[in-house]
Amino acid sequence: MTQFTAPDIIIVVCYMLILIGVGIRTAKKTKTTEDFMVAGRNIGIWRFTAAMAACVLGGALTMGGATLSYNYGVGAIWLGGVAAVSIFLMSLFLRTKLSNMRILSACEGFGLFYGSQARVLSAVVMMVYMFMVGVVQVVAVGTIVNVMFGLSTQLSMLIGGAVVLTYVVIGGMWAVTYTDIIQFIIMTLGVCIFCPAMAIHGIGGFSAFVEAVPASHWDITNLGAAKIFAYVLLYLPGFLAGQDIWQRAFTAKDPKTARKGTAMAAAYIFLYTIAIIIIGMCLVVAMPDMEDPTLAFATATTTFTPIGIRGVLLAAALAAVMSTASSEIMGTATVAYNDLISAAKPDLTEKQGIRITRIIAVIVGGLAIICALWIQSVLVALDVAYAFISGCIFIPLVFAFIMRKVSAKAGLLSLAGSFVTVMVFFIKDGLTATTPIMYGILVSAVIFFLVNAVDKKKHEVVIHEDGAVFVDGKMQEMKRRKSADAMH
Repeated sequence: MTQFTAPDIIIVVCYMLILIGVGIRTAKKTKTTEDFMVAGRNIGIWRFTAAMAACVLGGALTMGGATLSYNYGVGAIWLGGVAAVSIFLMSLFLRTKLSNMRILSACEGFGLFYGSQARVLSAVVMMVYMFMVGVVQVVAVGTIVNVMFGLSTQLSMLIGGAVVLTYVVIGGMWAVTYTDIIQFIIMTLGVCIFCPAMAIHGIGGFSAFVEAVPASHWDITNLGAAKIFAYVLLYLPGFLAGQDIWQRAFTAKDPKTARKGTAMAAAYIFLYTIAIIIIGMCLVVAMPDMEDPTLAFATATTTFTPIGIRGVLLAAALAAVMSTASSEIMGTATVAYNDLISAAKPDLTEKQGIRITRIIAVIVGGLAIICALWIQSVLVALDVAYAFISGCIFIPLVFAFIMRKVSAKAGLLSLAGSFVTVMVFFIKDGLTATTPIMYGILVSAVIFFLVNAVDKKKHEVVIHEDGAVFVDGKMQEMKRRKSADAMH
């Protein structure tokens, strides 16, 4: 594989320094916990769309998608395509009562419907999910840095993880949002425009591309029913229930922005997936017998693009991974503070809240780096993450926002029962099995709908446009949150 030159490396180094600079620059905008965790709920449509898309497009959809398209061609659409559909469905869910809630986490909303015990248990499950996804992104960051600089994998993970952790801890969600916009621009230029165009040109043009790609790579079902089912089962409910995605939704300046921006992000994710598929299929034509397909994206970068552009493309890969990594660290710290610490000690000041959340972020990021150095398979981490979020959280969370009245017992028992089920099947069938998520969702649904039908003591949660929450007609006393702009 062609080595990266000094100009390419300089581009990537400058990109990392810019991210840290953004974190320092945005630190002054962080005056309240609402600023730190949801960027003051003040993000407009275009910034919101870019940030939401960048959050979803991590290492799995970029490097994993390139590998999948190299091996299976258009069949790789089942990875990014399912993610795009899930995010589009989320834009529809944002038309529900959730969009008016001035909350910091999905678990906080969970507690309003199902009680404090359900809030704590959902927070634990959500943190496991986000932490495992964060570990995967640190591994991916390390892989890219390793390819670029030729450093050891361990040192590469430390460098990449440290960059992400630095700007997240300093600037919080404001830093994450603005760095995501930069990352979105780089990803668009590098992955969606430069690389596909140069790859098609490199193999002789579009007609040569159509003729030279193996026939099997034009079969959308060539992944096999088992893999297609697994992607649908993992990602469709997973993106709909994850705190990392909901937290982005809470940054929008109003519900309309959240809905429209999320739908636009879904369309972008689909186009990004098409670009990745073209890159992988062009590489099949140029290098049909590549020894390690997991390096498909980096190999395509060095095969089809000239000096300088390669740096942009590797920066684009880093952008995709770092955006998701920062979201997971920020989301885990938010849930830990908002749903565990602040819920137990509601009298904490705004400054104390920001300080504690920063400390939690440092701990979470440090542990993620340590686990990334130790873990053997990123796929195992993803399987564990999505089994918990899809198998335990999805049913009670989504239906709480759809149904007019729900039973608190239904949500709590559904969450507890599915959690035990997922754990049992992990022990029984192993961490890579699909049975934990399958039976987790099944048990969650059965318990939720059965208890909800039997329990006579249902309650109705109504959220007004100003964020006021009423349970069975009675206004709830909630912690008052105002952004820094609203305070002045």
